[in-house]
Amino acid sequence: MPVPYHSIVPQMRTLRAFESAGRLGSFSAAADELDTTQSAVSRTIAELERRMAVRLFERRHRGVSLTEAGELYHKAVSDSLARIVAAAAYAS
Repeated sequence: MPVPYHSIVPQMRTLRAFESAGRLGSFSAAADELDTTQSAVSRTIAELERRMAVRLFERRHRGVSLTEAGELYHKAVSDSLARIVAAAAYAS
């Protein structure tokens, strides 16, 4: 029996937080872009890393940077979100 996608695929808000933080190199900047708090983005990313059992970001004093695994996942997530946006534009 196939595994339901919702049991393994993160929620859209999680993917958006990850994509934004990875692109901007900052949980604070991602929070501003997503109209939420830095702590909410930080908790969301920590939970994503826990569920995936992999570090996606290196935390630094000033911002964050993607790990090698984070780079790979960021490319996949960014490409997927771009396809969703294109499909929504095409459908409307």
